[in-house]
Parts: sequence; C-alpha cells; structure tokens
Amino acid sequence: MKKYNPFPILILLVVMIFSCKTREDVRQYAAIESYPNDTLLKSIENKKAMIVLAHDDDMCALAGTAALLNKNGWEIAVVSFTKTPERDAAQVKACKNILDKVMFVNLTQQQIRNDNEDQRKGYFAFAKDSFDIVFNKEIIEKEYEKIIKEFNPTIIFTLDNEMGGYGHPEHVLISQMVIDLSTQKRIAPQYIYQNVYTNHMENSIMERHSKRMKSWGFPGDEWQTAKKIYAVEGMPEPNVQIVITSQAQAKMDYLRSYNERERKTIGFFVPEFEEYTAQEYFTIFDREFFKIIKIN
Repeated sequence: MKKYNPFPILILLVVMIFSCKTREDVRQYAAIESYPNDTLLKSIENKKAMIVLAHDDDMCALAGTAALLNKNGWEIAVVSFTKTPERDAAQVKACKNILDKVMFVNLTQQQIRNDNEDQRKGYFAFAKDSFDIVFNKEIIEKEYEKIIKEFNPTIIFTLDNEMGGYGHPEHVLISQMVIDLSTQKRIAPQYIYQNVYTNHMENSIMERHSKRMKSWGFPGDEWQTAKKIYAVEGMPEPNVQIVITSQAQAKMDYLRSYNERERKTIGFFVPEFEEYTAQEYFTIFDREFFKIIKIN
C-alpha cells in the first residue's frame, strides 16, 4: 500500500495562509463610479502629447493612457524635475516602452524652493497665497516653458491644480503653472487632461494610507489637513474615463520598473500592485480618469 505523503498539502496550506496575510483585496479601492468614455483624443489630428509633472513617479495613475496613445501612433514626452542620476535613469527605464521622450528640468532644490531647512516637510500642504514666497516661480516657469514649447504638444497631461492628488504643493504648483502658461499663450496646447481619481477611489485609498501611516507612528492626517488648507473637498471630479485594460501588462511593467523606494511610494496610491498579475490588477483598476480643460 502506497504511503500517504501530507507534505505537498502542507506546503499548499502555508502558501495559502501567507497569501491571505500579504495580498489585500484591492477591489474596495477601485472606482464604483462611471463617466463617459473619452472620444476627444480620437479626433485630434496632431497626435503629440506631453505629460508635465513635478516628480517622475507622478504619472503612475495615467501610465495606461500613455501606453494606449503611444500604441495608437501618438508621440508622447514626459517632463519633471530632475532627481538623482540613479532615479532619473530609473524613470527613463520605466518609460521606455510607453512613450518616446523623457526630459528633465535641471534645477536644484535650492533653485526650486526657499524653505529647504526641513526637506522631510517638503510634501506638506501650505496656503497657496504663500506659493510666490516659497517657490521661485519665475525660474521654474522659464525652464518648463522652454521644454514644453520645444516639443509643442497638442495635449498636456498633468495632475490637478486644486489638490495636486494627495496635497503635495509641488503638484499643485506645476499643474497650475500649465494652466497659467496656456492661458497666457506662452505655450499652445488645445486641451489639458488633469489626471484625477474618482471620489470613491480618493477617499478609500487615502483613508487606507492614513491608517497605515498612523500604525507606523506618523500623524497620518496630511491629506485631511491639505483639504482644509486648500479649501477643497478633494480632487476635482473627472468628466471622462479611458479604459486601459489592453495596456495592463505595459502599465504593470512601467510600475515595476522603478527602484524599490519609488515602488513603495507608488504602492501608497496604487495599492498592492506588486501582489497581483497585470491582468488581475487592471481588470479591477480598468480605467483612468481625467478632467478636461479646453484652452481658448
């Protein structure tokens, strides 16, 4: 009689228990709202788009759209502040399969801001009427304007200028700068696509982030404080969605191409993406959302 070997079943049970402890059910953070599918981009003849950001990893929530447009013949560039050579190289590597050009605004932190005594607080929100004091806006605008004008995009993708995603003042600064440069005719996009979360996504993801920060001994109230300081309820509401399931693997490859530090940061706002396959994850997070601003 063949002796029963329980070892394979024990291994399976251990794997299942470990998976239950490490894999979070991310469905609770996915959008429950629906918006009209974007049709505007299909009507654009000059297919040039630029993603204008403060930081390299700020494009994590629109990478699927970038990949989709690039596959459909769009020329796409991204620009953000330079970081370290290692981090800049990681950005180039991450973007190589979803867009055409990666560019950087080469300013030091001292050239960007006048409050660098405690860089740990650099992402904390502060009153917008102090932006002119804290940021060297003229220097920043000049450098971004030069790069944007050289590429001359028809569409610009940014974060929102009200909340800057989760409240980072540099996000707000750069997104507002794009609007200002456009309305002043210093750059000439036809439309700005502000990348935003739906209300449910924003609330559920940021509440998760707050709980995690508090469990690690941090205040965890930065998002709520930012809303009060900026006098907003959160990100502006999107008016279109773009289905990105066809670019699931491209977006996952982009997210996983970053260095470990950036992947951890991304994981705050794209929950547990490293625990799932591309198809699993982006069947759940199957859309990216935008508020469109027309430039007259």
